[in-house]
Amino acid sequence: MSSGRRSGASAERLGAAFSAAAVAAAAAALVVSGCARHRVVTPPPPSPTATPFAVSPLDGMAVPPRSIRHRIDAVVVDNYPDARPQSGLRDADVVYEVEAEGGITRYLALFLERSPKIIGPVRSARLYIVDLARPYDPYFAHAGENDDVWGPLADLRSQGFADMEQILGVPEAFWRDDSRYMPHNLYTSIARMRAAGPQHGWPDRPFEGRQFAYAKAPPAAADPRDVTLTFWNDYHVSYHWVGGAYRRLVEGVVQHDREDATPYRVSDIVVTWMPAEVIDQLGDLRMTVYGKFPALAIRNGHTALGYWVGAGPDTLPALENGHGESIALAPGQIYIEIMPQGSSVSIGKNTWTH
Repeated sequence: MSSGRRSGASAERLGAAFSAAAVAAAAAALVVSGCARHRVVTPPPPSPTATPFAVSPLDGMAVPPRSIRHRIDAVVVDNYPDARPQSGLRDADVVYEVEAEGGITRYLALFLERSPKIIGPVRSARLYIVDLARPYDPYFAHAGENDDVWGPLADLRSQGFADMEQILGVPEAFWRDDSRYMPHNLYTSIARMRAAGPQHGWPDRPFEGRQFAYAKAPPAAADPRDVTLTFWNDYHVSYHWVGGAYRRLVEGVVQHDREDATPYRVSDIVVTWMPAEVIDQLGDLRMTVYGKFPALAIRNGHTALGYWVGAGPDTLPALENGHGESIALAPGQIYIEIMPQGSSVSIGKNTWTH
């Protein structure tokens, strides 16, 4: 009897096992059937795509498109010895250097791609600096101006020129740094200028122009020579080729931002001679910037002779050879040296003057 009870129990357990297996098999069949009817296809991972870029209309660099959807910011920057080292020039796309008076130059720095938090010291405008800025339709930041500039600037403001003058115009775009003495302690920033502009009726609209022609730089010259510029009153600027770019020196001192001791890296040097004359005992100048003037373009140790063509306030300047064809520059930061007549440029044993 006991043996029969064990056999019956075993049979019950075996039947239960078969029943469980049948249930599992049926469930599996339903899953397979369901998968067959409702197949879920996992999409492959997206293929990597190239980061979109645009070509900067100012210096020819490949940049994110959003970085150039702005108005150009043009800042008049002090170059008196007490103003050195300056701030923000490292991030400028294009820097004009032009005499102010007495052999002291001033910079007109143009910004589009990058947005430095400190630019300056900011100083006053000259009429020819206004004329250099006008083709770019910029936010034009400066701290006052000479007497002969006030009337023309007032007329330009009435026509929509975005004149960000610090003293009476747009003071909120500037601040003073008490660690330096006036007047060499006024600063601005791209963020402040772009925030203030629309409040004064000047929208931060994209710059639509395109400046120079650009092409991949030729191989560097075997032994690039230093470039030395001698302005009036023996003010000197020089460029020394180091590591694929020019290092800039002012009166023999390597130039860098106040906040960063890394030397500037300049890709192109453009030199042009424009007529200038002293108009008063203070040494103030009158200068003609619209016209066709002799010029040099220097990149990678190579020098091209040609002409600077400034057709007028509504046309971007051009750089041309003797046949009227564009002289291509290398993408990167450009320094444009506006030399008064009689000043000179030396490269090795060669010297040019006009």
